[in-house]
Amino acid sequence: MHIVKSRANQPDETRWTGVREITVMSGPIILGSLSFAIMEFIDRVMVNKLGTEALAAVGSASIWSYTMSTLLLGIVGCVGTFVAQCLGRGEKHLCGQYAWQGLYLSLIAGFIAVAFYPIAPYLFGLMGHEPEVTRLELVYFQIRLFSYLPLAFVTALATFFQASNYPVVPMFVAIFGTALNIVLNYMFIFGNWGAPAMGIAGAAWATNVSMYLQFFLLFAVFLSPFMHAQFRTRSHIRYDKAKVMEIVRVGAPAGGMMFLDVANWSIFISFVVGRLGAVPLAANNVALSFMQLCFIPAFALNQGVSAIVGQWIGRGDYERAKARTYTALRVGMSYMVVMGIIFAVFGSDLIELVFAPEEELVLSLGHQLLILAAVFQLFDAIAIVMGGALRGAGDTRWMLMLTFVTAYVVFIPLATTFAFYFNGGALGAWIGAAAYIVVLSLFMWWRFHSERWHAIDIFAGSGGGSTTEAAASEQAPVQ
Repeated sequence: MHIVKSRANQPDETRWTGVREITVMSGPIILGSLSFAIMEFIDRVMVNKLGTEALAAVGSASIWSYTMSTLLLGIVGCVGTFVAQCLGRGEKHLCGQYAWQGLYLSLIAGFIAVAFYPIAPYLFGLMGHEPEVTRLELVYFQIRLFSYLPLAFVTALATFFQASNYPVVPMFVAIFGTALNIVLNYMFIFGNWGAPAMGIAGAAWATNVSMYLQFFLLFAVFLSPFMHAQFRTRSHIRYDKAKVMEIVRVGAPAGGMMFLDVANWSIFISFVVGRLGAVPLAANNVALSFMQLCFIPAFALNQGVSAIVGQWIGRGDYERAKARTYTALRVGMSYMVVMGIIFAVFGSDLIELVFAPEEELVLSLGHQLLILAAVFQLFDAIAIVMGGALRGAGDTRWMLMLTFVTAYVVFIPLATTFAFYFNGGALGAWIGAAAYIVVLSLFMWWRFHSERWHAIDIFAGSGGGSTTEAAASEQAPVQ
């Protein structure tokens, strides 16, 4: 039974209360996520010095490396949904249990990496890229497969910390990992400080080392006396099939949506833009590098609002869950509009300053893509924030179906049509992508606004613990 308490209009609730809660939760996530985006960005800046083919290859290979892991990452990422709602229900002892089950699920990542290693040449051969680009893509991709296991572990632990009101932990770990990655890039790509010059392979190995270190640091904090005292992180290490199945039941649609979303962008980059040649692909990767720096704070809002919505739902306060979502939406839309204006006005200068591309067309086409990105930024903020809120409520199956339908009815067909049949090239492909983002965002907003997520109970039939009204109503959202 849900305990509904409409408290969003109580006297202690000011216009800034929601902003403060969103900031406290999402701020550290933004900083941590930005550090990861900066790591990817610097990878491309350094690899750019190896030539246009290397720059084209690293973007395509890195996104496919991430794509192949997203189904599992989406599943273990739903550890945060259960932790947030358990915390809201006053059942802190269950939070550590769900984190451990997420770690056990993460072991599957090793089998995924082993499965994809031998078929990688076939996958990249299908893309039809220039031979040197394909060769470099394969080198980078196969090395990055070795990071799948720590990446899954980091995802499970990071969502635990975020949902349990300690987002600063993964933030500091991510910042440290990014700093290490930059240093290792400098050493391994170019052969500095006595290290071998490995080129694009060095960028991949630097990222792998950074991911392993981040896992070890997060795991050490997870087992620390401080965390154990609150969440019994050392006491509940037993494999619990029932809880694993709960995570899979809610997480599988979320993982499916995450996989579809990222896979669609991978198909878009590799099979649509990539077939246009090395120069359009390089321009796409340059523009995407700046877009990623812009998107990451919005995705951090996605994670933050997911945890906040989950906590308020755990307390039975749906009105406040809704209010916090709309506050996050206003913050996200404001930020994305500002970034869009910066890209449109200064995009060419930013590309020339950071990448100094060899080809003039990379500069001009990259700026055109950034101008187009400025147009759909507002809608992207809606899709990202609403997606986080719906995931926090456990409304993952609907999002999976929406992503599938809009991707293969709108995204890929329009991008292909505009790029090839209308001879729009990379810009035409991105016009199709923009249409997809607009449609997706409108449906996401409609779903959340309909409030059908009120009826979802992620613990239904699981025996996952009883809700205690006192604990639910008294525990503060952010400590």
